Amino acid sequence: MSAPPRLPELRLVAVDPRGAGMEGARMSYMEAGAGPDAVLLLHGIGSNCCGWRYMFEALSDRYRVVAWNAPGYYLSDNLASPAPTNWQYADALAALMDALGIASAHVAGSSFGSMVGASFAVRHPARLGRLALLGASRGQKWLPDHERARRLAMRDAAAGEGAVAMAEKRWQVLLGPDPDPLVVRLTRDVLMATHARGLMQAARASDSTDVCEFAARIAAPTLVITGACDQVNPPAVGQAIAAAIPGCRIEMPEGIGHLPKLEAPALTARLLRDHFGA
Repeated sequence: MSAPPRLPELRLVAVDPRGAGMEGARMSYMEAGAGPDAVLLLHGIGSNCCGWRYMFEALSDRYRVVAWNAPGYYLSDNLASPAPTNWQYADALAALMDALGIASAHVAGSSFGSMVGASFAVRHPARLGRLALLGASRGQKWLPDHERARRLAMRDAAAGEGAVAMAEKRWQVLLGPDPDPLVVRLTRDVLMATHARGLMQAARASDSTDVCEFAARIAAPTLVITGACDQVNPPAVGQAIAAAIPGCRIEMPEGIGHLPKLEAPALTARLLRDHFGA
């Protein structure tokens, strides 16, 4: 890969924290492009807005592109509850849209962000155009209790070790079998910005959520992009989500792991542009 595109500047905005149950009013985000249509980009559980680096450049000629930092991530204030729900994250996204003057938008969510995007589609359907779920996460509620407990314990241990240690270990699970060294570096850099409290709040929200319980209520046209080599949310997970959403289409690019937005940015941008339309 050639040198990655520059990131937009990090911005801060005050939101109304009451509806989403946030401790404070501060949310951070990055933005590029001027519209007229908006695209909201939602990051994964160990990520932040910087993970969408390539999509800012690829989409901003046509859309107003906004990548949020979810509550508890990268200068966004935390949610108040130690175990928030998926719906609270969806409400926080709506609060950010209000603060930025965005009435409705297309949404692309990666991993945990896909769970938030699916929740937003049900919670705030009038504010959603089209939906794209990358490395699609179902949440953990459908898993056996012992597996749910194992995954929460894994997250807790990672949070306890710190973001630098997590970055050294976690990137190998996130990427496909032959990652570009630049993609490895970018992935590690993003992981190192994760805060323990925000990570665990997101992990507990994921633990109590099963997207397939409400997926049939998603009315927005939906695209699932799941890498054929995804170790985090394997193809069977993406297929189950796609089957549960009426009219959903699924793409499973070969040789790609959990982060198609970084591993195959040109392909991902083309799929998103085709799905969102002009």
